[in-house]
Amino acid sequence: MPLQMFKEQFDGKYDGVTPAVLLPQGWISDGKNMRKVSLRGGWKPRKGCTLFNTTALESGADVLSLHCYKHPRNADYHFLAQVNSKLVDSPQDPPTAAAGTAWTTIESSNVHATTAGFSDVVNEEFFYADGASRPLMWGGDTPFCTGFIVYDGSADVYNDYTRYVRDENDSTEAIVLGTASDNFYVCAPCRAEGLILDFGTTVNTAASTLQIQAWRTSSGAGTWVSVSSMADGTASSGATLSVDGTITWTRSTDDLLRVVSGITGYWYKFGWSNALTGSVDVISAQVQYDMAPLDNKWDGNPEWVTGCKLYDNSAEQYKEYLGKVSNESTSAYADLGSVTETDVLYFKTVEPATGIGVGVVPDYENTNAQTISALKYWDGDSWESVTGLDDETEENSKTLAKTGWIWWDASQITPYRRELEGDPLAGYWYQIIFTGDLSSDVRAYLMTYAPFPEELPKYDGCIEFKGRLFLWGDPEYPNRLRYSVQGRPDCFSGTDSGWTDPFGNMSKITCARRFYNELIVWKEDSVWLLEGNTPSNFGRLKIADTVGLASPHTAHVVETGYPAMHRDETLSIAIWQDVDGVYVLDGRKPKKVSLPIDHYFNPEYSSTVIAATSIKSLSAYVDKINNEYHLLLPSAELVYNVVSDEWYPPWEREQDLLCGISFKGADNRDYTYGGDTDGFIHRLENDTTDKTTSNTDTTITHNIKTRAISANPEQSTTLLFTFRRIQCEFKARSSGSVTTTVFSDVDQTGAASATPSAMSLVNSGKDLAVPYLDESVEGALTIQAKFEVATADVEMEIYSWLYELGLRGSKAVV
Repeated sequence: MPLQMFKEQFDGKYDGVTPAVLLPQGWISDGKNMRKVSLRGGWKPRKGCTLFNTTALESGADVLSLHCYKHPRNADYHFLAQVNSKLVDSPQDPPTAAAGTAWTTIESSNVHATTAGFSDVVNEEFFYADGASRPLMWGGDTPFCTGFIVYDGSADVYNDYTRYVRDENDSTEAIVLGTASDNFYVCAPCRAEGLILDFGTTVNTAASTLQIQAWRTSSGAGTWVSVSSMADGTASSGATLSVDGTITWTRSTDDLLRVVSGITGYWYKFGWSNALTGSVDVISAQVQYDMAPLDNKWDGNPEWVTGCKLYDNSAEQYKEYLGKVSNESTSAYADLGSVTETDVLYFKTVEPATGIGVGVVPDYENTNAQTISALKYWDGDSWESVTGLDDETEENSKTLAKTGWIWWDASQITPYRRELEGDPLAGYWYQIIFTGDLSSDVRAYLMTYAPFPEELPKYDGCIEFKGRLFLWGDPEYPNRLRYSVQGRPDCFSGTDSGWTDPFGNMSKITCARRFYNELIVWKEDSVWLLEGNTPSNFGRLKIADTVGLASPHTAHVVETGYPAMHRDETLSIAIWQDVDGVYVLDGRKPKKVSLPIDHYFNPEYSSTVIAATSIKSLSAYVDKINNEYHLLLPSAELVYNVVSDEWYPPWEREQDLLCGISFKGADNRDYTYGGDTDGFIHRLENDTTDKTTSNTDTTITHNIKTRAISANPEQSTTLLFTFRRIQCEFKARSSGSVTTTVFSDVDQTGAASATPSAMSLVNSGKDLAVPYLDESVEGALTIQAKFEVATADVEMEIYSWLYELGLRGSKAVV
């Protein structure tokens, strides 16, 4: 057979498991640091990186996770890193490099040192969880307040302007009244240290000094306490509330949760030393607070009491009133007329309470000068009085003189459930005792309560779904997701919040991601979907019973249109790593896609298989620009193109990455960043070299290795041939050459080829370089070639190779 030239385009895929002699034409058997040029084929080197921070965040510390938080309604932007038990905030917004500027620590007491965290934005707040504490909550630098109440001293009424100072509409505003007896209250979801006010056209010009109080613990009870180190940025010429500005004070850990006008949070009371010139218009009110563990709050919707009894001491009997006070009809009521100081009014709640709302029938109010002498709770062995009692039904020293709420400081007490005579269902029982006889005809027609939510436990992860914050890793219900009230991600009390039905047995949920209009939920041994829009129709659907999620931070959803599940329909998919490989899911069934790289998961390949100590702690990220899923191993990076359904040869970086993130920078473009084991963050896909920790360039050595060609594929190991020439099609460069190694009969070492010279990438004025090498291999059964560049800033982009060979005869079979 005379010598013939054959051309093979690199339009196939990479397969690191199938023997090289069995690969189809155009496929490659090995390589490093290469990706496809396009869907049509060709290979080119991956891009390098630049250091985002040139000084380590913490020397030798692992960057466990990266997070991005942009306030949905303003330009407040934050790039965060989890490192050495801290969350730190970048001084520069990506893509602008942070260089050597120090980062700001925003949380250091409640962050895990070795477990990566999850984060998401619900409504406008940033939430983070990693199992070290309660979920962390943060609003950035300028979050809106969660309550703005103006007190009208002349009418003794509270006016709720919360909506008007949060809507960013200059035509709506809060009207702050200006007499000396007036004030306004501002609420923050966490302990605050500042208030930013934007005024309308009407401001104060009268000389007056601002006075600020916080609701704090004092002698075991909640009370208003003046803040310290107050600085009034709204003052001008001695007049407070005169110019737009920021008011600051020293944040205190003594601040307590309180309810004002049905809103739970940390409340701050603003008054003034002298009357203002008149009312003041407030267009916007934003609070300042540090990231802190989420405090569970009441959603503002009263719950009906589940028990109500009056103990008549003179008759030594209980009167049942639940049916009288559990509706809104004034024709059915509890008769509290002539109740004495020795009588006791009991009420029961499902959850610990912080307030009881009493509806008094009009014209049947108490007219005697009596107040509440004690409100008691059951502490497990006795009745104890609550602290910080605030009776809003009281008027002119007469309790139950009007419809209203009775509040108390529930943060200082621990009530226990119990039964009461005639009521076998246990609950939280409370007593109300009066100082003396009420008037002869007092009627209460309804009783509701405000729950005091229990403190949340630690959670492993969080995600937004249907306007709620969902949490997993509950210590009591590890196989359930816990969800907040819709629109209130910091509220996990009341009937609109709760736990989902169980996902299988009591083994833990490991991760959850949004998927189409559903939530995909993983456990170590199964995969589920959560469907529905409200707690009443939340439903579970099991997708897989033998496939699960090994490493929680490898689970991602890709919405680029996956082609491999259905030929006639491109789909969004979830992709993740289990112990035995990588799976994708289109919502109906999982599919293993990691067979071309099975040597990383199958213990049969002892030299390459992922160590058992690492298999459950891996991380992954998605590169949206290049449509890639990156699985980060301790010393390699496995890259999967979700559009072409193919793996690339493994990547090796100068600095191994522990985590990665894809997000929009401050310029609204997509970027990928990664964190390493030395406290550095890298901007990926940027530059043609990698960077060391000293910020010096390091070459990206890249190569591909062809399949094993033969004279006749059907008789590849029986026909001998002569191998004479290699010729390749490269993208022309201004400099550089390619090192070529030839492997005969699938040998392990190979021989370097450089005759007449190394294949040059230079072809001046042309976009294509087609160099060649002369070869002289006699009696070959198969031939492979490896093309490699190991020169800084030189990128090999290869499209095809041509080889010249001639058949010599058959090999004797021994």
